[in-house]
Amino acid sequence: MFTRRMVFSSAVFWVLVIAILPLSGRGVASETQEVVTVKMVDMPPVFQPATITIRTGETVEWKNIGNEVHHATSDPSLAIKNSDVGNPPGAQAFDSGFLKPGETFTHTFKTPGTYRYACAVHETKGMVGEIIVK
Repeated sequence: MFTRRMVFSSAVFWVLVIAILPLSGRGVASETQEVVTVKMVDMPPVFQPATITIRTGETVEWKNIGNEVHHATSDPSLAIKNSDVGNPPGAQAFDSGFLKPGETFTHTFKTPGTYRYACAVHETKGMVGEIIVK
């Protein structure tokens, strides 16, 4: 049979568990970060969607769903035309490197503004995109 002491001890135990659990990070649902996916398509070579609007702190994932190598860069030194790429003042350029079919690249945008980017492989065919970060 349960005594008052056992009931009290059990209650104290559960109060401590409830108080300590959030501090440990275990068993507590964390805020999930929203990820916006941009597909890299072969025919015609395009980013889908070509323009997206996100909030500061959100992440964009580029996914090569085609059969060719693709690339996403906002680095002017890697573009054929400087007007195809660009970053807001104070923002770092991003560069995926060459992505084989099925590969992905993610970048989290911390600086608001407009980012213009291109596929270094298909820029001359019009594979350019824009990300507006608010």
